Amino acid sequence: MNNKGFTLLEILVVIGIIGLLAMFLVPNLMGSQDRAKEVSVKSIMHSIQLAVESYNMENMVYPVAKNIPVKSLCENYLIGGGYIGSVPKNPFTGKEYQDSDSAGKIIYDYSEVDDTYVLTGYKRNGTTKILELSNM
Repeated sequence: MNNKGFTLLEILVVIGIIGLLAMFLVPNLMGSQDRAKEVSVKSIMHSIQLAVESYNMENMVYPVAKNIPVKSLCENYLIGGGYIGSVPKNPFTGKEYQDSDSAGKIIYDYSEVDDTYVLTGYKRNGTTKILELSNM
């Protein structure tokens, strides 16, 4: 008799191999998505920094604000003067930045003492810094 097909043992071995591959690949793929979103946050930060510098060139002062989220910074200082077109989209939510965002948040902090500012961007967890940009 000529039986064609796979035995139960062969099928279980293949399923086991697929399971092992999935176990190692899925976390790496998820991590690469977060890394791509973090790069987007950095890009947005650079755009905001250019807008802040343009604001300074025209007004001879940086936006005077302490620990202000990017949405408020844009709405209160940058959009009205045409320094930036609109509030950017948060790469982690896919929606316009909100002041309450923790994932991918960007915070602007101005120091009147030495006339410097710091833009700080955060990862998905909202506590780990991705990048700090300043005029120091």
